[in-house]
Amino acid sequence: MREHHPNPASHLKELIELFDREWHRFSFPSFGFWRNRGWNGAGSGFELNFYTRGENTVIQDKRTMSFRQGDLIFVSDNVRHSFCRDGSFDLYYLMFQFDRPDLNARMRHLFDQLDIGSTPVSMPGLQADFRNLITELRMGRKMSVMAKHYFLHIFVKIYMDQMQRSGHRNRHEQIVRQVIEDIQEELDTGGKILLPAVAARYSLNERYLNQIFKSVTGMTLGKYILSVRIEGAKRLLETTSLPITEIAVVSGFYDGAHFIKAFKASEAMTPQEYRKQHAYLHIRPD
Repeated sequence: MREHHPNPASHLKELIELFDREWHRFSFPSFGFWRNRGWNGAGSGFELNFYTRGENTVIQDKRTMSFRQGDLIFVSDNVRHSFCRDGSFDLYYLMFQFDRPDLNARMRHLFDQLDIGSTPVSMPGLQADFRNLITELRMGRKMSVMAKHYFLHIFVKIYMDQMQRSGHRNRHEQIVRQVIEDIQEELDTGGKILLPAVAARYSLNERYLNQIFKSVTGMTLGKYILSVRIEGAKRLLETTSLPITEIAVVSGFYDGAHFIKAFKASEAMTPQEYRKQHAYLHIRPD
């Protein structure tokens, strides 16, 4: 099970410190530039792949992942089988390991906490770093100061990117939480919810607010508001004898026809059918 941590970038910081502290025990068994050719074989150790051109799909054990230019992925030493078809893509590959099992176990644990160990991360600015590092390694200077510098610089850039992503997530979650509270307050007091007004309250345009809201909740703001209205209508259908048209207006729909259409699309039944199945009281027919 993946360990939860409020700031995954802290694991990257520990990883960078581990590389720096134990660099004398570090090695690069294999590295290079890979073009167009697929592969089909057993996993061979800890590895970073960075795509510089094209796109392809890789199957690692039972997991299928798609990659494109600028993507970075970490491959753990516990991958048993890796498969990829021939295609049109270029990538740098970099295998690395410590000479002690306990240090490799620590590295594996830290990588397991990171996004780059489970899904591709877009890091388009790493091409020069990989090129410089692999050039240094090809010149036989695997333990040189410059090799260490280039290798750590890759992870420092990843760290900075993760910190920025984490900051954006935290700010976005705060905005979304406040938006949800505002929407609920408006609904509770019978007010109207207008998306431009909601966006303006946070000095955002409507499109960007929708993007933020969807990134946090998985749905657009409009769909969220609709779902809240539907839930409120369901409660009224279950517990009151209000006519359908009145429930439509109270729940914030334009009219009965709009309400019925939206309700059926959401619940796969009409409001009348829902009331018949779920009413807590004896309801008179509309």
